[in-house]
Order: sequence, then structure tokens, then C-alpha cells
Amino acid sequence: MRRKFSPIEIAIGVLIAIGLIVSLRVLFIPILVLGAIFLLYKFPPSRWKKPSIPRGAEKGKTKNAKFRVINGTKDSDKDDFPKYH
Repeated sequence: MRRKFSPIEIAIGVLIAIGLIVSLRVLFIPILVLGAIFLLYKFPPSRWKKPSIPRGAEKGKTKNAKFRVINGTKDSDKDDFPKYH
């Protein structure tokens, strides 16, 4: 059996629908922005991803430096203590 709605119930239903539409219109932009941020977080664009390079595969980017000893000018006297500590 189909139930018929009274005019008061229809008026209340219309007012509820109008209230929901107005409140959603006010919140539409924040919901849209938060949804876009969430989608970008879950599914980031591939052009923003950094390619993963395994360690040791970066040949040619850095050179190993050769260590050289630079002779200083200090005397080799071990009795030469500083005057003050």
C-alpha cells in the first residue's frame, strides 16, 4: 500500500531539502578542496614522483677524491708547549 503524504509533511520535506542545499552550497568549496587534496595524496601524479635509484647505481655523478697530505710549516719540536692553556 502506498502512503499519501499530507501537505504539512510535504512542506516540512521541502524546507529540509532547501536547508540541506543551502548548507551544502556554503560548504561546497571546502569539501571540494579537501577532496582534491585527499585524491592528490592517495594518487599522486607520476611526474611529481622521484625516480628511485638503487644505491651504487649513481656512477658518473660523483668522483672519489684523492686524499693528499699537505705539509705544514710547524716545527717538529715536541717540547714546544703553548704558553697558556
